[in-house]
Amino acid sequence: MKAIAAIDTKLNSVVEYYADRAVTDNTLSARSQPYEGVPMLLKDLGAYEANKNAEMGSRLACGVKFDHDTELVARYKKAGLNILGRTTTPEFGGSTVTESLACGITRNPWNLDLSPGGSSGGSAAAVAAGIVPIAHATDLAGSIRIPSGFSGLVGLKPSRNLNPVGPGAGQFFLGLATEHVLTRTVRDSAAVLDATAGPAPGEFYHTPKGKASYRSAMLAKPAMLKIALNLQPWISANVDAEVLEATLQAAHLCQSLGHHVDSDRFTLDEQRLLSCMETIWACYTAYGINNLAALTGREISASTLEKSSLSGFYDGMAYSSQHLITAVDYSNTVSRTVGAFFENYDVMITPTNAIQAPLAEKKNSHSQDVTWHNWVKEACEVAPFGQVFNISGAPAMTLPLGWTRSGMPIGITFSTKIGNEATLFTLAAQLELAQPWKNRRPDNHVYNLSQAIA
Repeated sequence: MKAIAAIDTKLNSVVEYYADRAVTDNTLSARSQPYEGVPMLLKDLGAYEANKNAEMGSRLACGVKFDHDTELVARYKKAGLNILGRTTTPEFGGSTVTESLACGITRNPWNLDLSPGGSSGGSAAAVAAGIVPIAHATDLAGSIRIPSGFSGLVGLKPSRNLNPVGPGAGQFFLGLATEHVLTRTVRDSAAVLDATAGPAPGEFYHTPKGKASYRSAMLAKPAMLKIALNLQPWISANVDAEVLEATLQAAHLCQSLGHHVDSDRFTLDEQRLLSCMETIWACYTAYGINNLAALTGREISASTLEKSSLSGFYDGMAYSSQHLITAVDYSNTVSRTVGAFFENYDVMITPTNAIQAPLAEKKNSHSQDVTWHNWVKEACEVAPFGQVFNISGAPAMTLPLGWTRSGMPIGITFSTKIGNEATLFTLAAQLELAQPWKNRRPDNHVYNLSQAIA
């Protein structure tokens, strides 16, 4: 715990530790649960525990508590995972860096001048630094995959509603948002999904869980896969040369393992894609802010909200039902397009992010010239390959297969048809064995500090 406390003064990855849950001995002998005592952290957004703060990176939500665990949290506990606290998030998860007026700036353990990304940056920094092996994360427009890519982690965005979302909702952001975890290894991601996937009673809709376990998929003999390599994003953005190089190297690695790789992609209307994201995101932002204001009795103003959130709130309140249904209608077009593409390919490879890890303290969500349209567009430009998999509901997994010349991680994303996580785990395990990353560790890591303390 001394090492954890020491390193998080550098990172600012954790909002709150539950000191009473720290394991102070090693007597977990009679384990009645599969992951009894394994420590994890919850992102302070989406999942929450009964009677614990759920503040969402916002001053508006300061001190908010609920009287029940979310279903996902209940399943973490049933599996024996020990939730040690909450990790930082930008306000309502609305940024590709993890910085907020409520919680401050979270930094990347690979380079403290840089951001771990967002919006699950607190979870990413904590796992990358060895504070915990597993941390919860959410993903509306890349928030699992973006920080995985910048922080050297495994990050799976599961299929739409493969993990339960209740009991307080039937879907997040009209099905665009999902929850899972960030981990150092493929095995840990698969093991947690085995413990959490599947519908709760009364689920609004869900993606069926595979018949076999996801951990068993890791052990399966890999068949030859037909893989599409795509280096052209659906949202216009300049893709960094080292990112492109790392993605090509990942494709060559797949070829060397016996898979067939072709350059191919599906096409979408960029402006309609952006409008779809912008509209659904704004409408849910307005809905959520109104609910929080009613719950807390606080005013909706610059004293409780950052300018980016306020901008999204006002745009969301201004949209008509016609705007929202038009966005939902285009999400169907995206889903059908992605589904049809994966009838011909098993997997697609893309960069996770278009850029290398950005500087911390660079984005200003409270700038007076922030507009919702530009805020969403800039967020999408950071990870311009990712939003289509939120809209379509298809799973996408980031793996730390690339590294910049300065030693920073570069994530590569592997996507597939909805409900086909098993194929991703089989391929990911093969890639992890062929090009392991477990021995790479940032200087700002608990192990290094614990050695110094010892």
